[in-house]
Amino acid sequence: MEKFARFMELLWLGLAFLSAGWAVYVLATQDWERAVIWVWFPVVCLAMWLYRRFTRRKMAEWAERERQARERA
Repeated sequence: MEKFARFMELLWLGLAFLSAGWAVYVLATQDWERAVIWVWFPVVCLAMWLYRRFTRRKMAEWAERERQARERA
């Protein structure tokens, strides 16, 4: 599960970079009114990356606490 969570985290970060590059390209080639929607894609991808990162770290902490509790018992 840890590997999958890490993969998804990296996937969202990669999508954030790709969509940011695309948004810059569209902003450079079109006017602001037509290109503003593309700015939201990297924002959403970055938010998902932050969420996945936070969740993965919390899950690792929970697993560590559970492991320590089993060792004490």
